[in-house]
Amino acid sequence: MTTENARHFFEKYTGVESSEFFILPQSGSSRKNFVGEASGQKFVITSNENLAENESFYYFSEIFSELELNTPRILSISPDRKLYIQEFLGEKTLSEIIAEEGTSERTKFLVEQVLKKLFELQRRSENIIDWKKTFEYENYDEFPITNDLFYFKSFIADVLEIPYHKGNLLKEFKKLTEEISLLEPKGMMIRDFQARNIMVNRKDEVFFIDYQSAMKGPLIYDVVSFLFQAKANFSPNFRSEMLEYYFSLWEKEFGIEQSEKLTQLKNSLKPIQLIRFLQVLGAYGFRGLIQRKEHFISSIEKGIENLRHFSENWQKMNDFPELRKLIIELNTDETYKKINHMISG
Repeated sequence: MTTENARHFFEKYTGVESSEFFILPQSGSSRKNFVGEASGQKFVITSNENLAENESFYYFSEIFSELELNTPRILSISPDRKLYIQEFLGEKTLSEIIAEEGTSERTKFLVEQVLKKLFELQRRSENIIDWKKTFEYENYDEFPITNDLFYFKSFIADVLEIPYHKGNLLKEFKKLTEEISLLEPKGMMIRDFQARNIMVNRKDEVFFIDYQSAMKGPLIYDVVSFLFQAKANFSPNFRSEMLEYYFSLWEKEFGIEQSEKLTQLKNSLKPIQLIRFLQVLGAYGFRGLIQRKEHFISSIEKGIENLRHFSENWQKMNDFPELRKLIIELNTDETYKKINHMISG
């Protein structure tokens, strides 16, 4: 799909010639996003050859629009369903604002707003999603969890040739998979819920834009994905404060009625941190070490640091000795030499 095809589709929708039309930088996805302007109004035009991914995005967008959530409306879809036009929701991502301002008062306001909007999305979408219409997985169960663990194994441990006992590690993966599969409460899990997938408009309103891979899973997953993302580099105190804010949303709305769910949420925090850190680091390995994408290369060291710090401070890591040993080996001078050699080579 060329830029001209996308421009033609956009101009057919608006009925006028575009005054501006340009492609946005790509990150981990094969989707191509363009910004088009006509008659003083901006739009986002997306091109994607993956029809299943598109259909999932169309489905969730329709549901979210009906629920009046902070997500883009789909304004037009091409006959072959490979091109679509969305609302333009802001000039900057939350990630860019965090990079510029750190944890300023504005950042804190935006992060709290994100968590409140996430909570609203989780509550309003409860029991109305047809999970058979998801893109890759219906539930965050044995298959996606195992895939996440093997992502880490394949693109970090194996690529960097870190020694480990294969049988023991696989047994620990099985144990971890079983534990995570049982975590509650479950509901809408966006999965790649990060600051770079959150737009901020001129009124400092936040919008979620990248949810086509959503599935049914632990509600704490997106909270962990957001607050513990390597690129944002939030301080432990800031993360703790924001976690308490998220938990307070449950307490304020439901009180004692939801005390069991609140306990479940808090109990699921550490296991989800572990699986998310492993999955993200695996993605950094694939996108960074294999595909050489700068955004991911620059996050590898922080991803390793997050995993090491977590491993040292969660007592239940004693239940996963082979994985813990592998993580220790990751954080050595020899491993960093391998990483630098791969990047420079």
